[in-house]
Amino acid sequence: MTASEAPLELISLPPGHVRVWGDSVALYDSRCGETHVLQPPLTDIFCALRQGPMTPAAVFEYLEQRYDATEEELENAMQAGLSQLREHYLICDPADSRDA
Repeated sequence: MTASEAPLELISLPPGHVRVWGDSVALYDSRCGETHVLQPPLTDIFCALRQGPMTPAAVFEYLEQRYDATEEELENAMQAGLSQLREHYLICDPADSRDA
C-alpha cells in the first residue's frame, strides 16, 4: 500500500440523510443541498467508514474480504472511491475535525 496511513472518517450525516437500497447508497448532504448516489465498490468503502475512522490499509482489507479481485484492482478501486468521497467533502482526517 502506498497510501497515507492517516485514519479517515466520514463527515457527520444525520441518519435520515442516508438510505440504502440494495447495492446502492443515497445520501443527502445538507451543507450543499446535493444528493449523492453511491454504487459498489464505493458503497462498501462508505459502509466501512460508517463503522468509524479507518486507515486506508484497513479499508483495503475490508474490500479484500468482499471482492475476488487482484491487489492492483482493489487498490485502484479504493483510491478512486476515496478520491470521489474527498471530492464531495464526505470524508476527513479525524485530527482535522478535532482541531476545527
